[in-house]
Amino acid sequence: QTKLSELNVLQHRMSLIDNQRRQIDFSISEIKSSIGEVKSAKGKIYSMIGSIIIEKEKEKILEDLTKQEQELKSHQNIISKQEEKFKKKASELQEAISAELKDGKSG
Repeated sequence: QTKLSELNVLQHRMSLIDNQRRQIDFSISEIKSSIGEVKSAKGKIYSMIGSIIIEKEKEKILEDLTKQEQELKSHQNIISKQEEKFKKKASELQEAISAELKDGKSG
């Protein structure tokens, strides 16, 4: 019973991490798209800061976007490591539960 509860909690955490990973993947995709747009832009470039829009140098915007992308990729790596750790633990718990069921035990 305890292992089953632990497995349920772990599966919930894995679901949350999966959602975070998807959000980060989407953000990285958006930033890459923005970088492409900025690189190909001609003329003035504007950036939104809070609720205002200001003109900004192309290189500064590219620098900011690249920094954001690197930070997200770093976070993505951390989440991937957590995800692998949780998958391994879940697999171990499933094996333990299966073994206990075969032995006729509960716990």
